[in-house]
Amino acid sequence: MSRRAIPSSTSSTSLKLTKRSLTTVSTTISTTSFDSNNNTASISTSPSSPYQIATYSLRRLSSVASTVATTDTPSSTIPSSDDIDYMSLPHDSPEVTALVDHHAHKPQTSASLQTLMKTGRGEFLQKLKHTHGGGYASVESLDKDNESEATPLVLLQVASFLRRELPIRLAHRIQDLSRVPLLQDMSSVQQVKELYTTSFLEILSVSKHPPSRDKQEEWENKFAKILENVYERHSSVLVQMARGAFELRAAIRNGALVGSGDDDGCEGEGQKTLSDKEIQIGRDAVEFELMESTHAFLDRFYISRIGIRVLIGQYLSLRQPPVENYVGIICSKTSPYEIVKRAIDDAAFMCTRKYGDAPEVIITGRLDM
Repeated sequence: MSRRAIPSSTSSTSLKLTKRSLTTVSTTISTTSFDSNNNTASISTSPSSPYQIATYSLRRLSSVASTVATTDTPSSTIPSSDDIDYMSLPHDSPEVTALVDHHAHKPQTSASLQTLMKTGRGEFLQKLKHTHGGGYASVESLDKDNESEATPLVLLQVASFLRRELPIRLAHRIQDLSRVPLLQDMSSVQQVKELYTTSFLEILSVSKHPPSRDKQEEWENKFAKILENVYERHSSVLVQMARGAFELRAAIRNGALVGSGDDDGCEGEGQKTLSDKEIQIGRDAVEFELMESTHAFLDRFYISRIGIRVLIGQYLSLRQPPVENYVGIICSKTSPYEIVKRAIDDAAFMCTRKYGDAPEVIITGRLDM
């Protein structure tokens, strides 16, 4: 299995390497919050380990049927049994809506690359031991000679965290996909929403933690297979969302999204017939109004998708045979210079193939790191 180091940051317009930026390779995969009133997004980080929350959830989270923190969704509509067949629930049913609302009201947990690497090495297992009184396994049995190899207890700890965290992240995205103005009506975006809902219910179909100590491995293997399905299922999301954006742009240009003279958008007697000039003004108004909010939504969506795929990819990679200098998908001896140089070579090759020449790129800063 090929593994590539994860760059600390990317930019579509420029990439400037300085001494300070090179020394902060461990970028935080953060929780992104959005202020719908101001159309602004912010990223928050947490100094505490997300796996503390994961182990805490093994004791405290006993049922999906917790009271929903909203008056719009009655808690009685939330399925109350871990044995329920989540995959049989219709995506537009009140039960699924209640489940999505319930998980979307929970905050996402930040996880830095450093935290993921330390967890893969088993450095947080002591917290698991203290939390459970040593009931799950012996921490002293860790193989200190091979820090790249994840033990069954490490895999159990990571899986427990993901079982709690992924439904929350997916629920936030499902709600976003349901609320983004006009883009939500595009067929490709609706397909993505259905895909996310399927993954959301599939993860919930696994119990929150192993039913007993002797079934830990069976539980973890079952959960890993589900995440493999989720990872593969979401591989087409980038293309589908891009198609949805093209559908929206085409609808705006064709005037399909220009409203009628009625404020409620309903047809009726006295409906105003728009002139060509008014239609063009309407198109311009829609484009201007949508630009910032739609771009903010796409930024949130893609950042969240990166975080979800890194979390799943790290866990699945930990289950593979260890590779020297790697902890999961994270390389412990990453050279930012080499990563940037490879990116420049790839871009230069494509540029030369298309235009016959490529501009010279000069990298400055600490090149020996």
